[in-house]
Amino acid sequence: MTAFNYVAVLLLATLAFTKAQNVSTYEYLSRPDIIAPILNVHINDPAQAAPGYVFFTPNSPSQTNFKYGPYAYNSEGQLVWSGHEKLDEGYGAFNPQVVDFEGQPHFAYTLFAGARGGGSSHSGSSTKIYDSNYNQVREVRPSGTWRNLSLTQDLHEFNLADNGKTALMTSYITFREDVDYDHCGGNTTLYTKTGLFSEVTTDGTNTEVFQWCASDYINPRDTYVCPGEHLVGTGRTANDGFDFFHINSIDKDADGDYVVSGRHTSTIYKIAGLHSPSGKPPGEIIWRMGGKSNTFTSLTSQVMGTPQLNFSFQHHARWNTEVGGITLWDNANNNIEFPSANASSGMSIRIDDDSSATLVGQYISPHRELDSSQGSHQVLPNGNHFLGLGSEPSMYEQTEGGTPVFYAKFGDFPIQSYRSYKFEWTSNPPESEIGLFSYSRDCYGNVVHYASWNGATKVASWDFYTGSSEFGEFIKTASQPYNGSFETVASTPFDLYAYAVAYDNEGHRLGQSPTVQTWTPDPTFGEVCTDMACPPRTDYTGSPRTECPIPVTMPTYDDLEFATNLPVAARDAGDEPSLLYKPIARRPRKTIA
Repeated sequence: MTAFNYVAVLLLATLAFTKAQNVSTYEYLSRPDIIAPILNVHINDPAQAAPGYVFFTPNSPSQTNFKYGPYAYNSEGQLVWSGHEKLDEGYGAFNPQVVDFEGQPHFAYTLFAGARGGGSSHSGSSTKIYDSNYNQVREVRPSGTWRNLSLTQDLHEFNLADNGKTALMTSYITFREDVDYDHCGGNTTLYTKTGLFSEVTTDGTNTEVFQWCASDYINPRDTYVCPGEHLVGTGRTANDGFDFFHINSIDKDADGDYVVSGRHTSTIYKIAGLHSPSGKPPGEIIWRMGGKSNTFTSLTSQVMGTPQLNFSFQHHARWNTEVGGITLWDNANNNIEFPSANASSGMSIRIDDDSSATLVGQYISPHRELDSSQGSHQVLPNGNHFLGLGSEPSMYEQTEGGTPVFYAKFGDFPIQSYRSYKFEWTSNPPESEIGLFSYSRDCYGNVVHYASWNGATKVASWDFYTGSSEFGEFIKTASQPYNGSFETVASTPFDLYAYAVAYDNEGHRLGQSPTVQTWTPDPTFGEVCTDMACPPRTDYTGSPRTECPIPVTMPTYDDLEFATNLPVAARDAGDEPSLLYKPIARRPRKTIA
């Protein structure tokens, strides 16, 4: 078999490029329970990009061929962690992020069941916080009421405040209210779906320390949408309240004041906290940027090609001291109104005073994409900007000066991720996350081993041990460096059982896989198999297999030389492999007396 054929077979063995809404997926022999969307990386400049892993929660309004959950990938587009198993049935995942909690890095994401566009959510919706080994240490959810209606967690926001001692979360409540909307031809609604945020403690009690509701402070006629339009509700029934405000982000500054984004009013609000330096009572609006009730007299721009500061239907507003103001994601579009710009973008806005603001940075996708909902703008520790396009399955990173250093896609519309982030993260999950699959086409050829450790970030190499008895003597017969792919592949002479051991870059033992039996296909079924694996989508638990006899010889580790560059993944089905499989060179096997 030629080197190229080895590569082709290997790709077929480790990847399944399946189509459902134009999504290609990674599938792994060592972890058949994981079906992850392929992250196609088009731009990657490691010299300028910030270090870290990409975190996002791919999903779709309709059925897909991958499994929902929080995911982490490296900058080469290779899967690092699938968190699908963390999801309860019927729930989706949102806001995957590394947070500083109790002085240590933790991972958090929102577990949500309810109306996707905002609305009443299931009482089980919450945000879970995990330590670096993916052990849950806290579950956070709203605990208050508004007009005697209990609050539940919405998908749009989870943001730690006060050094991780409190958390900011969104909620939606529908209540009876008659409103005439003159700009909508006098359309009258009977039910309003309003947006709230609450701040609760993260000590395990979820005690509410602050609450704010848009309907207590915002004129509903400030909205730019009309009852009955796409995903905003008709306002005619209690189950279809009109979403005039659509709260989607909250942040808190060092003075205790809040910044709130109202998508449907195209406005950013500064809200007075409990002890606001503004002197305003808690909850009062200090200023409004944008929209019908804008309080700024000057909204200018220093960005070439953008004559003035203007945004609409925005997301993810955050205070930023380096900018001297805020950052946000400007959708500039909602698929209803005429777009306010030709492309969505991340914006950095300097706030000179309570009536003057200046656009000082704008970060547009290399392909000038225009999304219609969702999205995120994260400022990274090195000053770069990481942007997620929300309803468009894309993400990118740019330098402060606007140079693209990373761009990736994970499918086509309607695949989406509410937000996308980039964080440095170190994790050593439990050994139960280690997977190993050992395969041989017959009882006399080589065994190909596929090893993985879902979520592990410290693995530098794997040693493979083989033996003729599950509980007998095992000999190290292969050693393979980790090359950045989810699965590490090695080949050894035939034997009946194997296990793998992972090591860090200093040679410290990290964990060991279960002992597995070599899987060998039945001769009739094996006609469609290759030296590397059987065809994609083979059910190895249900397909006929051969029970091989104990081999009459056993190899020793010194007898073998091993290839060090076994490619195990490609970015998409059309990529030409950049590494060629190097056939293993063997010396005659020694007979074990």
